[in-house]
Amino acid sequence: MLLSGFDMDDLLFRVIAFLIAITVHELGHAFVAYRLGDPTPKREGRITLNPVAHMDLLGTLMILFGPFGWAKPVSFNPYNFRGNKRVGKILTTVAGPLANFITAIIFCFLLVFFFNLGIEDEVWTGFVIRLVEAVVSLNLILGLFNLVPIPPLDGYWIVRDLLPQRLALKLHPVEKYGPFVLLLAVVFGFTSVVILPIYYRLGDLLLGMVEALL
Repeated sequence: MLLSGFDMDDLLFRVIAFLIAITVHELGHAFVAYRLGDPTPKREGRITLNPVAHMDLLGTLMILFGPFGWAKPVSFNPYNFRGNKRVGKILTTVAGPLANFITAIIFCFLLVFFFNLGIEDEVWTGFVIRLVEAVVSLNLILGLFNLVPIPPLDGYWIVRDLLPQRLALKLHPVEKYGPFVLLLAVVFGFTSVVILPIYYRLGDLLLGMVEALL
């Protein structure tokens, strides 16, 4: 299985990989919104690879001591978008998980490259390989998890913006319950039952494709 050596109890790798994952995720949102014409992300300093700009203190602490964490959401104003505002919102929302998947692919190439060199047993390369494994793992998981259609996750906003407006408006009253529903889903094993099986399948597929290319 891909990344079977990634130990979620290893604090150092977990934190570094998490910071990389949330940074590219939020940068994805911010960059696309800015490119579509909204100056808000740039004005708020969110078009950056500096993880401090994207960190939420409680969300970062949760990844240390809990089953999940989160970043500071990127603010954007779709009324500033050029062209179709609805399409712009969808593109901006999709950009976060897409950035995670792209990052996972890039680091998967690095991982296979290191293994092909046959130097994984050396001390420094062993550290690097474990870090690269962690980055691939957390980016895949974060990308998949954010596609779940429960507010405040990206998947919900994508689904809502794809619905006809009259149906989307009917969802507004239930949005406030989203974080509670999401917490219950995590506590009762939604991640283990749904997300992890998809993650392992996707990870194996990605690893196989990269190995075939290299």
